[in-house]
Amino acid sequence: MVRDLCEALSLSYVLPLGPFHPDWQTPMRMVLRVEGEQIADVEFRDGYTNRGISERLTRTTIPQGLHLVSHICAADSHSHSLGFCLALEQLLKINTSERAAALRLLACEVERATVHLSTMKEVLTILGLQRDADHVQKLHHGLFEVMQHLCGTSSPPNYIVPGGVRQDLSSTEQESMALQFRRLERLMYRFVDRFIDHRGVLRRCVGVGVLSREAAEQFGVRGPMARAAGIGFDARIDRAYGAYAQFPPSRVTQERGDVYARLVIFSLEAFESLKLAIRVLANLPSGDWAGNAPDSVPQGSVTSNIESARGTLRYTVQSNGVKLTSVRIDAPRQFDRLIARTILAGMNIDDAPLIIASASACTACSEE
Repeated sequence: MVRDLCEALSLSYVLPLGPFHPDWQTPMRMVLRVEGEQIADVEFRDGYTNRGISERLTRTTIPQGLHLVSHICAADSHSHSLGFCLALEQLLKINTSERAAALRLLACEVERATVHLSTMKEVLTILGLQRDADHVQKLHHGLFEVMQHLCGTSSPPNYIVPGGVRQDLSSTEQESMALQFRRLERLMYRFVDRFIDHRGVLRRCVGVGVLSREAAEQFGVRGPMARAAGIGFDARIDRAYGAYAQFPPSRVTQERGDVYARLVIFSLEAFESLKLAIRVLANLPSGDWAGNAPDSVPQGSVTSNIESARGTLRYTVQSNGVKLTSVRIDAPRQFDRLIARTILAGMNIDDAPLIIASASACTACSEE
């Protein structure tokens, strides 16, 4: 009632959100200054989940570190494990077998599709498109079942270990996964075909929450938000690692940089992840797959880059030959003070939840 009265009188008011709020996944606080019906300015604060994991990794054993890294972010568990393991493997000077690399790829692509579909479901719910949100939820649930086949559990800790993975796929499990992936691909195709030209989505999302290419470059944005603004970089393609050199994904980009462009990126990348998984399973190499956690790594300093669901994730690791002496985790930031102001200022206050959800913001990775 107070807000309606202020709007009617074209007065200003302040709307505090967070740090805990149903429209975002991890703690962050925003204070929106609203004039009439438009957002005039945004104050943004994060830092609520800083756990000092980089520093803690220098005080743990390698096996403990692998477990710790896999719990930095529940949504990007495999990505963090892979980034850390690739750095350790460079120090150890070991190569991962083709089969293990392919199994890692499967885990990361299922994770990518799961994260993107989770964001899609949240946005569709905000838009009031519950039927489409329920359809996405079925796809999301199907991916959890696939992850259980692959790793033995839907949310495994440190499935990816130096030199390989902790669990292989039997021929029966491989066939079952292939059937599930093909079913999910069909469901995803029908969803994308209906969603891309959905009039309600177009009306609410086109031109809303724009992050231009220039702004994305200036702020160092990576991942889906950058690709939605026309920046096509994807480490899986441009700096291919592991099995991505043999099984490159298709590049997905948009130009508008608005909410609609981000939704197109999320939906098409999730679809491409399913297609890529089907291709890998059909050509899954044979051979060794097992890895293990070493007690120590040789002296040196290395950096690994991988493409997580939210963008390029970089691990820089230093060792003195006995233990890790320094670990730096450079995670993609999809949301900060400057980005929040850029995509929210000037927008209608009723569009704020939609814009925030479309950023797929997760501070757990960047506040490790």
